[in-house]
Amino acid sequence: MIQIHKFTAGYAHFESPHSILGLITYIFVILQALWGGAQFFAPGIFGGEEKAKKVYKYHRWNGYVVFTLGLATVCAATQTTYSKHVLHIQLWAVIVASVITLAGLLPRIKKQKMIANDV
Repeated sequence: MIQIHKFTAGYAHFESPHSILGLITYIFVILQALWGGAQFFAPGIFGGEEKAKKVYKYHRWNGYVVFTLGLATVCAATQTTYSKHVLHIQLWAVIVASVITLAGLLPRIKKQKMIANDV
């Protein structure tokens, strides 16, 4: 909807940090889904199930990158014109919520699965 509005109003696309981060996040999400789907449904692409399991740690790492990119995108959204003039969402509040969210996620990270060669 935003892209349609910008197109019909003649506004520039992908100028704000929020829009650029959003695009990068979408790309990472799509790649993550394709990667995970390939590992699960078509392990032959990786040379078999065992080899597919060996690259799972990179899929896991990428998942945490996607999550962090999502939080950064939401933080950047507070600095858009619409947010500043209509929604009045405070950047500090979103940063605090993001830090609390990351603090809740960190204890759940299984470090042994992030460095191991197999799952």
